[in-house]
Amino acid sequence: MSYLLELLGRGLIAHLVGAFDTVFGKDTDETLNDLQHRAAQHPNDTALQVRLGGRYLRAENPAAAKDLFASILAREPGHVPARLGLACASDELGQLDAALDHLRIAQKTEPASPAVLFCLGFCHERRGGEAQAEQYYQDALRISPTLRNAHERLAAMALRADRLDAAIGHYQTLCELDPQHTDLHLSLANLLVKARRFPEAIARFEHALTLEPDNWTAHNDAVSAYEEAGLVREAIEHLHQMIQREPDAADTRLRLGDLYAKIGNDTAATVHYERAVQLCSDYLEANVKLGTQHLRAGRFADAAKWFSRALEINDRLLSAYVGIGVAQHAQGSEKDARASFEMARNIEPNSTLLFSEVARMHLKAAASQEAHRYLNPATPHGAAPPEQRPDLIAQQVDRLKEAIAANSNHADLHYRLGLLYRNRGQVEDAINCFRQATTINPSYMKALIKLGLALGEMDRLDEAVAVFQQALEVRPNYLDLHYQAGLLFAQRQRFEMAVEHFEHAATGNPRNVAFQANLALALQNMGLIDRAQATWQVVSDLSSADSPQGKAARAALAGHRQDQ
Repeated sequence: MSYLLELLGRGLIAHLVGAFDTVFGKDTDETLNDLQHRAAQHPNDTALQVRLGGRYLRAENPAAAKDLFASILAREPGHVPARLGLACASDELGQLDAALDHLRIAQKTEPASPAVLFCLGFCHERRGGEAQAEQYYQDALRISPTLRNAHERLAAMALRADRLDAAIGHYQTLCELDPQHTDLHLSLANLLVKARRFPEAIARFEHALTLEPDNWTAHNDAVSAYEEAGLVREAIEHLHQMIQREPDAADTRLRLGDLYAKIGNDTAATVHYERAVQLCSDYLEANVKLGTQHLRAGRFADAAKWFSRALEINDRLLSAYVGIGVAQHAQGSEKDARASFEMARNIEPNSTLLFSEVARMHLKAAASQEAHRYLNPATPHGAAPPEQRPDLIAQQVDRLKEAIAANSNHADLHYRLGLLYRNRGQVEDAINCFRQATTINPSYMKALIKLGLALGEMDRLDEAVAVFQQALEVRPNYLDLHYQAGLLFAQRQRFEMAVEHFEHAATGNPRNVAFQANLALALQNMGLIDRAQATWQVVSDLSSADSPQGKAARAALAGHRQDQ
């Protein structure tokens, strides 16, 4: 994927109320009805009224919040929390100019509030006043230099305006503020490539790869000795003692999950794999093993979701190695570039395998919760030998072909079909699919990377390098389109109205599926839609109960279970 496009979506906030949590008070266990009842009993308790207004905002009832905050201001005109509440309510109601007016009044009373300054900048940016937005963001940073959202929005604006040094400066600061955040380092590396600062880009890519959790090692001589002696329960006890000393060690949790899986304790294995992922969401091995554990237990839908997450993490590693290779190629280091592209090719099969597993798991989940009876836990990933199970991948290929026939302009469908072809070894077919996906949507970065790797596998290296360069470079008009889409997405009412207007304007097709699909892909590019969930949804949508292929799949599975 292109981290340049993802950079454009960072720092956006869906609701202004999120910037003022301390002003309106955190949500409590108290129900809305209870809070309303107490507020009615104590109409002069301003703090209680403000809490109720904040609850209205979080419950997406801005009209009630606006009335309440207006009543507070009627009796206390200088009350800043109520003024901020009116700003948030006005924004939710689509009244951006009114929100700005309330924020300006609040700023006069609290000129050193970073939250107020950021929200002023954010409102100006959404209404197209970039110069005013930049000034407010800078003012917020002078007061609070660690305000991440302000750095992110300034970097997005700088990238759009091709002021690369400014964008790089903000991401250098962000990396210093959060040195363990891999995505920040990858974003900075991509900015450095775009600025043709190749040695710095290579160093930053390599640094990002060292932060990947799968580079960690968890060695403990005592545990290894117990395992080698066959004393698994003693090894488990020792690991529990380690966790008592270091409860947040993700690698120890992973190892403990492995041991519980080894003795067949599904509940404990799942708990510790889940804890490893909670501690480090980017831990590829933990995501894969959690998916595998669900698979072994016959929880196919859960397995598919975790494999989808692992797929996205693996694609991030791919993009890092491709980025290194492009930078090395630009420097004239052909040998090093080939080695980096080869590393990407070595990692890439994980993505195709994981997506294929997602596709298979969804069919199993759709067929029956009892389908796990034909799984053999002793085989890799808990799958039965190929000769003992129906060809579920072939059935998903048929589903995708059927969907493409109905929606030929759906780039994501071509990409997913290409992944399945890659898994089956049909490289030329995969190349055609990936190329079609990138023809439909030239900013589809994952498809570009997969296309380049497939071309490299066919020894078409010059074509592969050109495609990789295209993946890391983004046309200025695409930067602008994604930037504008991100700002519109942050204003949900306007966004929904714009989408609805386009759909109804589409000649002869008021529900333009291709438009929706490509819009969703643009939002995925910016990280505004969960990519793992989107992968799962694509597969899920192809498994309609009314689909002929879906019926055939379930019939095949049913017949297979009867044969066992």
